[in-house]
Amino acid sequence: MKAVNLHERLLKGEHYYQLLYWLAAAFLLFFIFSSNRYDLRVRIPVIIVVVLMGWALTRFINRKLIPEYLFKSRYFLFVYLSLISVIITVWVNSLAIMIILWFTALNDPGVHLPERADIVLLIAGSFIIILFAASTHFVRETYRKQVEKERIAAHKAVSEQKLAEARLRMLQGQLHPHFLYNMLNNLYGLWMERSDATPEVILRLSGVLDYMLHDCNEDLIPLEKEIYLINNYIELEKIRHDDRLHLGLEFPVNCNGCFIAPLLLFPLVENAFKHSAVNTEGVRNIKMKLQLLQTQLSFLVQNSFNPEKEVKREGTGLKNLQERLEIVYPGKHSFLVETDKQCYKASLLLELKDYIKK
Repeated sequence: MKAVNLHERLLKGEHYYQLLYWLAAAFLLFFIFSSNRYDLRVRIPVIIVVVLMGWALTRFINRKLIPEYLFKSRYFLFVYLSLISVIITVWVNSLAIMIILWFTALNDPGVHLPERADIVLLIAGSFIIILFAASTHFVRETYRKQVEKERIAAHKAVSEQKLAEARLRMLQGQLHPHFLYNMLNNLYGLWMERSDATPEVILRLSGVLDYMLHDCNEDLIPLEKEIYLINNYIELEKIRHDDRLHLGLEFPVNCNGCFIAPLLLFPLVENAFKHSAVNTEGVRNIKMKLQLLQTQLSFLVQNSFNPEKEVKREGTGLKNLQERLEIVYPGKHSFLVETDKQCYKASLLLELKDYIKK
């Protein structure tokens, strides 16, 4: 940002710098063409013509050829038009100098006129000055474009990050009502059955909601808290189900300081109970295996289901999970859903290298 401000200040004084540059160029050319044998009536007009033509050519190169041809990679046209411009400038300079010399000799036959070698040296010196001015402009514009490109890229990155954060908050906000809706249905079913487990369900549900209200606003939470939520939810489901529910759970005892995004594993657990309870008759098998493999987290969830009763639609929870994974773990996750006869399997693999606090 400081570089951009500096460049803007330089641009505001561009005309003054150009005026000083060409005054210095005229002064330099005057001394190149400063033989005492030549009258000032010859030197000054010649210098004025050469400097004005040099300024015009430089302006044409800087304002037209460089931005419209060189910066757009139209190199052949840039070289071709540059050569044509140089030839025209040389021709105009030569013609103007010849007119000046002819007019001066006509009005003052005794004046000493410059030799051809001096005129060639003067024009060559002017083109060195033109080349330096054009090169300086090219370097400055290249730097400005690079700074502008970096500024736009930085602004775009900030905008995309803010957009991703807003979208993530929206997805988390969708997940909370989704969970609450299912749990209230469960609670209503227990109340209708006049179950003695209803008070315990209310207490556990309040604990889960407390977790959601206080911990789910964080970007990352300890893996232990997510496991605690899952265990609490499983206990709620165990109260609601009978002995037909068979659970196989395997969770790590030590999470080794791993952090994950909140409510990332929970939708897989909720989805397993939902499909198993609705679409399965008889024994309902649910297996969960959470492993930490060096810098990776592997979570496998399997549940029994009846393909004939399965509704062909993608649940809100899993769709929400996939979108969150793309935002929070871009290129660092693998999420697969498979069905094998009467088994529904969801597997999640996360790269946690950057999410481990020692």
